[in-house]
Amino acid sequence: MVRGQTHGVTIPHDFGWVVMAVGSSQFMNIFLSVQVSMARKKYDVQYPTMYADASKKDADKFNCVQRAHQNTLETWAPVTILALVNGLVYPKASAALFGVWQLGRVIYGIGYAKGGPKGRMAGGILSHLGDLPLMIMTFFTGAKLAKLTR
Repeated sequence: MVRGQTHGVTIPHDFGWVVMAVGSSQFMNIFLSVQVSMARKKYDVQYPTMYADASKKDADKFNCVQRAHQNTLETWAPVTILALVNGLVYPKASAALFGVWQLGRVIYGIGYAKGGPKGRMAGGILSHLGDLPLMIMTFFTGAKLAKLTR
């Protein structure tokens, strides 16, 4: 059996920025959750109904608000993991990009609620200016941690 070498991971002093970015992401979620709660009241969509039936008046309006939140929930955990992992090597960049993603998700939610599917585009683009660099950065982080680069 061949044993691999192990090394400790040092948490950089600037990692606190990543932790604060993770904490602030909860405010993004609260904002989007409140949007859904207000839309439930406005459009009379009761729990546990996730999406309004198409036959219901204003179903599309409610469903756009709900979809913006659901879409964010679908990506929130993976993007958070990317921010945390990349923060071990690039803490400030990771925190900043995660912040860009969060701002994009808020703009996405507002745009989707006010303008339907076309209204989400600006927020979607801004979100991807945060998450795509984090995805790419992961390979640089992995290479650095694997000591493939210096």
